[in-house]
Amino acid sequence: MPVRATLRSLTRHPALSLTVAGTLAIGIAALTTTFGVVNAALFRQPPFHDAGRLAMLFIQRRPEGEPPRQERWSFSRFELLREQQQSFGSIASYSPATLTLSGDADAELVHGERVSPSYFQVLRVGAARGRLFSAAEDDPARPAPVVVLGHALWTRRWAADPAVLGRTIRLNGVPLTVIGVLPPEFAGLSGSAQLWIPRTMSPRITYAEYLTTNQNFISAVGRLRPGITHATALGELGVLGAAINRALPSDPDSPNEQVTATATSLNGARANQAVRRSLFVLLGAVTLLHLLACANVTNLLLGRAAAKRAESTVRIALGSSANRLFGHILREGLLLSGMGAMAGIALAWWASSLVAPPANTWAPRNFYGSLAPFDTPAFGVRELVFAVGLAIASALLVALPPALTAFRLDVASGIKAGSRGIPGGAIRLRRPTVRGVLVGIEAALAMLLVVAAGLLINSFQRMRQVDIGVEPENLLTFWVIPSEVRVPPATAPAFVARLLDAVRQVPGVRLASVDGGGPLAGSASSVLLIEGRPAPGPGQAPPVTRHYIAPEHFSTMGIPIVRGRGFTAADVAGAPRVTVISETAARRFWPDEEPLGQRVWFGGGSSFNSRDSSAEIVGIAGDVVYAPLDTRPNLASFYTPYAQFTYASRMVFVRTEGSPLAVVPAVRKAVAAVDPELALQEVQPLTDVVSASWARNRFDALLFGGFGVAALLLAASGIYAVLSYAVASRTREFGVRIALGANAGRVLGDVLREGMAWPLAGVLTGVAASLAVTRLLQASLYETSPQDPRVYLGTAALLVLVAAAACVLPAWRATRIDAMEALRAE
Repeated sequence: MPVRATLRSLTRHPALSLTVAGTLAIGIAALTTTFGVVNAALFRQPPFHDAGRLAMLFIQRRPEGEPPRQERWSFSRFELLREQQQSFGSIASYSPATLTLSGDADAELVHGERVSPSYFQVLRVGAARGRLFSAAEDDPARPAPVVVLGHALWTRRWAADPAVLGRTIRLNGVPLTVIGVLPPEFAGLSGSAQLWIPRTMSPRITYAEYLTTNQNFISAVGRLRPGITHATALGELGVLGAAINRALPSDPDSPNEQVTATATSLNGARANQAVRRSLFVLLGAVTLLHLLACANVTNLLLGRAAAKRAESTVRIALGSSANRLFGHILREGLLLSGMGAMAGIALAWWASSLVAPPANTWAPRNFYGSLAPFDTPAFGVRELVFAVGLAIASALLVALPPALTAFRLDVASGIKAGSRGIPGGAIRLRRPTVRGVLVGIEAALAMLLVVAAGLLINSFQRMRQVDIGVEPENLLTFWVIPSEVRVPPATAPAFVARLLDAVRQVPGVRLASVDGGGPLAGSASSVLLIEGRPAPGPGQAPPVTRHYIAPEHFSTMGIPIVRGRGFTAADVAGAPRVTVISETAARRFWPDEEPLGQRVWFGGGSSFNSRDSSAEIVGIAGDVVYAPLDTRPNLASFYTPYAQFTYASRMVFVRTEGSPLAVVPAVRKAVAAVDPELALQEVQPLTDVVSASWARNRFDALLFGGFGVAALLLAASGIYAVLSYAVASRTREFGVRIALGANAGRVLGDVLREGMAWPLAGVLTGVAASLAVTRLLQASLYETSPQDPRVYLGTAALLVLVAAAACVLPAWRATRIDAMEALRAE
């Protein structure tokens, strides 16, 4: 019976009931869905058997004068680790690679992993068909030309034909025999692998020095032994890492460098600090929005309880108890909240299958993306438990304050007021009433959210306005990644020349060039040495970006030559070595002298790596931003002609007459004519590359902008509802004042002053909270201070205007009260 009576009571005011339930549903759905995104990215274990026992192993270096950093392993160092460690039942090595698959159909680029045989054992993965690699196939002296396929690739390219086992395919031109197929959904630790090859085949397929180089580029993963804790493993690795570095130093020129080894849980390694911070800020923002929605709903329910005050006092006067009235009002609030909660959980379940951050929003920067984020949201048990708990907390939060008013009723004054037709006595918003405080809270929360939105939008606008130094329109980009085994650096210049000649012949192509990366997408780096200056100490040589380019590169990209000259067809192998530098490089390294004519060389493995192979600076070009803006890019660039040295894996830039995508089919044919087993990767206009570089910043700005608009609407509606009720409850007072000669302007001013008291207090509180909280946004802001006064002043002014607008209509109604009608009500 009580529930039936409660339902009848709610159906008398369907608009209010739907508003309360709908507001809560949207708030619960938004917060649950956001929790699902955060849980998937940070807390949910990756999709491997007993993933909590898996760990990524790293070398930890502390170079003198530099912060500590983690690195991967060389093949030789990994072997020492594998032989000497005791904490892990087994460890495995892997490294992602992009490979050209051919042999029985058109060439295509596929993602693969070069792995040790223990890789599948560590991840507890068996073959769905055929077999996996054996220990005998891990012998560097006798590498086995075998390959294991992913289920998706096997299904797509070979139509799930069981006869694929034993078939020969070609990877980077090398024939391999298919020995197995892995289960569906398994894509390795990189999250994108379509096939796997033994690591010992790498020197023949990808990198000739894979097994011998001193570079640390091989990832290591291990599974802890039963009974061994993560802390125990860390203790062993600290000692073992130092011993391995003594045997095989990462940097022989830095004998005082402290080197150890460490391990990070697989779950902890898949997201860096910047990603974690962004996700927690997002969760906090949606939590604030949900609290604002709850405050609004509470205000509505308080208004409903106040409107029924006369009815409630009559009930108590006729013998009903305050406890019974409390139960009735609480049931109403809980029933409405329950309806909203169920709808919110259903919305969250639906949204979780649709909502995911756009690509590159939280792109993995964990060791060059060697470990996938595994962050696809899903509505599971943890999300359901969170949603139910949130629903219960929200229901109590919004239903208890109205119900508690049952214990504060004054029966005598309530009946007296009811006889005059006034539902409960005058309300003064300047007094600390529950509804007034809620209005202040709403204004404070809105201030916090709108300030955050303003900062992020301002940051994104500044980022978009940066001159990146090139003309991105009508510029096609793509990668060609031939095997370094097939096209080593010695023959790479001739290969690049043939490639560019073929592309330039395509109708609609004006110019073409190459580089090791694109604007805002990253580029190769090296260290600089300058002739005539003392040699820098270990680790002290300044870093610069390096570019091996075609003579017409500056014209292709729209980069101006500020002084000197660019490259010509005469700058070839055997000719004097030359370089063009950026304006920032000129200012940084030759602030008080002429850079033209100076000679430089670089660290690393290029042919410009000694004093005898130094290059003369012949030109100064405009600055180009090569790294993403939020990484504080290094603008000191040094360009050299590809004919004097280059690698074969290049990003190709094609300046077109019209739409860049229109020439793609012809460009594919031209590249295939140069090498039939060469496929194009990441084919896209440069404008798309630029847009993708600030995807996270754009996502944050749009998302928080939406939060800000929602916060403003909720705050305005809350202020309006409270002030409307306050004016209605003081009808007699305003009528008497008007009858006694008060003019409309005076009444309007009084109502506005009282109505704005709590919103103004909330805005001031929100300013103080914003100054403290927005520091968390620092890492997400570009050239914008978290305390930007323009954003704070603009937001405060906007909120005051919104609050004033919400107060105007109730205040205007107060001036329209008929004095005679109000006095008759007496």
